[in-house]
Amino acid sequence: MDIPLPIGSIVTNLSTEEVFTLQTEGQRVLVLNGGKGGLGNEHFKSSTNRSPKESTPGKAGEEAELYIELELVVDAGFIGLPNAGKSSLLNAVTRARAKVGNFAFTTLEPNLGDLYGYIIADIPGLIEGASEGKGLGHKFLRHIKKTEFLAHCVSLENENPREVYDIIRRELSEYSKDLLEKKELLVFTKKDLIDAETLKAKLEMFKDLNKPTFVISVYDEEGIKTFADELVKILRS
Repeated sequence: MDIPLPIGSIVTNLSTEEVFTLQTEGQRVLVLNGGKGGLGNEHFKSSTNRSPKESTPGKAGEEAELYIELELVVDAGFIGLPNAGKSSLLNAVTRARAKVGNFAFTTLEPNLGDLYGYIIADIPGLIEGASEGKGLGHKFLRHIKKTEFLAHCVSLENENPREVYDIIRRELSEYSKDLLEKKELLVFTKKDLIDAETLKAKLEMFKDLNKPTFVISVYDEEGIKTFADELVKILRS
């Protein structure tokens, strides 16, 4: 019996603890062996017994309780603390309709959008201690594992945006060192809420980082278009 599942599905046999990961289109894996059929009348047919009425029972197949979870496979993921403007940014660059609210944990599941054929995900926000299960915990972090590129969103509302950035990086590291090796760009959101002098001071906190940087407001259509175009260029490269 075939059970169709999306790419990124992870199937765990809770009886044997075997884990199967589906990574490519059309991939098939054998999780459980089916039963062996019994012998029917035809098997017992002979020259002296042309109409046999004999049979043997079949054997039951393997049984197990399976746990199936999905890890998103996307081109770029918007990450950051709750209320960093990730959902608003996704809506602005992809015309997605992610729920937006001025409170933490508005997004409880990843939202997806399409940007010129590239899949962008608004990954649910996390808090300090997420790697230990706090907040949305692993529900957030597990989706980053299969994300090719990270756009780290930091709200300029924060008094110390560098501290916010470092919190996220620390949680990524605690969950998996590999997450720190992913390509990353910095997106400073909500620039419309601060003045030019404050903006300069906050960006100065990141002068030691050599990463692509964008300062945006979802109310600046020209700035959003520039960001979307640059994001596509980065993904293509």
